[in-house]
Amino acid sequence: MKLGKRFTLLFAAASSLIAVTACTAPKEKDDYEIKVAALNGTTGFGIAPMIAKQKEENKDFNAKIDIYADPSLVSAGIINGSIDIAAVPTNLAAVLHKKTEGAIKVLAVNTLGVLYIIENGNTVNSLNDLEGKTVYIPGLGSNPEYVLSIMLKKAGLEGKVTIDGTTYSTPDALTAAVSAGTAPLALLPEPKVTAATMGNSSLRVAINCTEVWKNLTSVDLVQGCLIARNKFIVDHEALTKDFLKGYKASVDAVNNDPEAASLIVAAGLAPKEALVKAALPRCNIVYMTGKEMEDSLTSFWTSLYETAPTSVGGAIPDSTIFYK
Repeated sequence: MKLGKRFTLLFAAASSLIAVTACTAPKEKDDYEIKVAALNGTTGFGIAPMIAKQKEENKDFNAKIDIYADPSLVSAGIINGSIDIAAVPTNLAAVLHKKTEGAIKVLAVNTLGVLYIIENGNTVNSLNDLEGKTVYIPGLGSNPEYVLSIMLKKAGLEGKVTIDGTTYSTPDALTAAVSAGTAPLALLPEPKVTAATMGNSSLRVAINCTEVWKNLTSVDLVQGCLIARNKFIVDHEALTKDFLKGYKASVDAVNNDPEAASLIVAAGLAPKEALVKAALPRCNIVYMTGKEMEDSLTSFWTSLYETAPTSVGGAIPDSTIFYK
């Protein structure tokens, strides 16, 4: 064999070996500490098992997960870059997309509808039964008002039902009033619904807004989602995927693990274990991605925009908001 040909064969073999070694070599772990934010309440419930996992030595990635009571602090952190990933209300995701000029993406929907109309009595079993009545809501300018207004409009009941969002301006105030019997018909989110019904056995869930919304619009009512800064996603692509895999497992644990309630309380996302256990079946904690996520969110944002444009930042987000 000629020397040149032998050299060529040896070079080819060496190149193949290098290529195989490169393909089979373990990937270097990204040790960046992800800065994660969650709001106390249902939109944060899905992350509770992940918080517990971060205390273990065999965790799959590093994450610092902080719990907030004020959505404006989460918004500020996303904007200034001190927060990488956040669990937030779906309308806030739209607002931040507009405010940051498209610098955030929605990774997944994590909470479907958590709104219910509860009654002290037995006169309401459908939206039509609300005609001529007053429904108390926990303040104006947020999802309870928007969702109820949209449902009434789609059902042909616009202007036929009084929505009172000024008598009780916070969820806690309305929950106390419902429990005391001074607000006979009210729209509340979980776990406030369970807190009210546990305090007054004569109360009942009259209308499940998630079911009514689906019947009226043919898509899911989506109230909570997971968002991330584009720069974080680009700089840490593999870590983003690892986080989402871990987050899905965390959501699955919330829905299937009997100990999930204790983890939710330990994380500071809710006050009492008994309350969480009773409320969880109506909290609709999910992990939704892909076309189902896009269709449901776009429908919800469009409905919000038609009712109150400022609730989504003055524009319906385009498809660039979705993480692919």
